[in-house]
Amino acid sequence: MQKLKKYIIKWVDVAKSTFKSIKQNRDLLVFVIFLVLSTGLWFLNALRKEYTTTISYPVKYTDFPDDFILLGKPQSKLQLKIKSLGYSILPYHLGKILDPELLNVSSFRRIKNGNKIGAHVPTRELIKDFSNKLSNGVDLIEIFPDTLFVYFEKKERKKVPVKFTSELLFEKQFYQSGEIGLKPDSVEIAGPSSVIDSVKYVNANFIVKEPLKDSLVRNVGIESIHDLEIVPSRIVVNIPIEAFTQKKLRISVDHLNIPDSLILKTFPSDINITFTVAASRFNDITARDFSAIVDFNLNTESNLPDRLKVKLLDQPQGIKNVTYSPLFVDCLFELKNN
Repeated sequence: MQKLKKYIIKWVDVAKSTFKSIKQNRDLLVFVIFLVLSTGLWFLNALRKEYTTTISYPVKYTDFPDDFILLGKPQSKLQLKIKSLGYSILPYHLGKILDPELLNVSSFRRIKNGNKIGAHVPTRELIKDFSNKLSNGVDLIEIFPDTLFVYFEKKERKKVPVKFTSELLFEKQFYQSGEIGLKPDSVEIAGPSSVIDSVKYVNANFIVKEPLKDSLVRNVGIESIHDLEIVPSRIVVNIPIEAFTQKKLRISVDHLNIPDSLILKTFPSDINITFTVAASRFNDITARDFSAIVDFNLNTESNLPDRLKVKLLDQPQGIKNVTYSPLFVDCLFELKNN
């Protein structure tokens, strides 16, 4: 059969190379016509002969053991040695679409080794099933390999949290205004213990194609992990987004670790703080939500410092672009009156 295919390819190449000169040479045109006729007659005669060849046939596996997971990738194609006339065999070599043969794993013979089990079947027992799928007049002689093997491992299960990993883009003056909601925030994974033990969380992400300015609710798929089942495979992600606006406050500066014998006065005694906050929270944020200090213990001078650096200790969650001034305050120390 392979020899026949080579002849076909050869004559096609010859036809292509001579086609351009056919119109220019009358004798050549006559020659080509007779050549085509003779080739056609030879080809028809060749198709009447009997050939033996090998074709690939796809297979799929069904009916796996309950609560076991398939290990590795079992053989997806079998090699079938067939015999028939050229008419019947040629379609298989010209790309005939073959529906996969479904193999019932529950009917395979079992092998057990601890937590793992295997199943196998001699392919000679499948000859009748495959023969029924072949065209009339095609005889199935042999199937390779001579034995099919599949392996399983007992499923382990555990619950893991979902982690949202997408990078978000926002339009100017719009930001995320709260925590991202995940529903559910955890999923069950099932698979071989060798894989499942190393999984601490699963990822849910999607591609943001344009800057966001409105709150977003989207059904998102969980990123798959090889050899693991994930239930559910999709979750609902809720991203709160709001317009942010700038706000300014004036807050007092507290003093820390001042020696008991001294009184500190700072100039100025207050600092200006500027930040952006979601419009819905604008009136909720007050000076009481912030804490600014100067710490005497941070002084690196041998004498009393002329000035100390201001440090922002506390600030409310959810605000952005926090700045304050001045960064340093002047210091005046006085002895306490005992």
